[in-house]
Amino acid sequence: MSENATRQNGQLARNDSIYGLSNLDTTLEGTPDDMTVVDAASLRRQIIKLNRRLQLLEEENKERAKREMIMYSITVAFWLLNSWLWFRR
Repeated sequence: MSENATRQNGQLARNDSIYGLSNLDTTLEGTPDDMTVVDAASLRRQIIKLNRRLQLLEEENKERAKREMIMYSITVAFWLLNSWLWFRR
């Protein structure tokens, strides 16, 4: 059964999702083996999508860490230079 639709007393209970009902209708027509193949294929697609998103997030995180390190280094250098100039007065 789909997350979006459940069967109660022989009728479908709708949970505000037309996609869930249409997905349920197409999966109910097949045999259990067909449903397993469809479920496996859809899970594989979802895992691939999640993997791509995770890779993008990891790359963005690495880039952000590099930017932060550069900015922190520049900030520390600025304050050290200012401190040195202040002590020379």
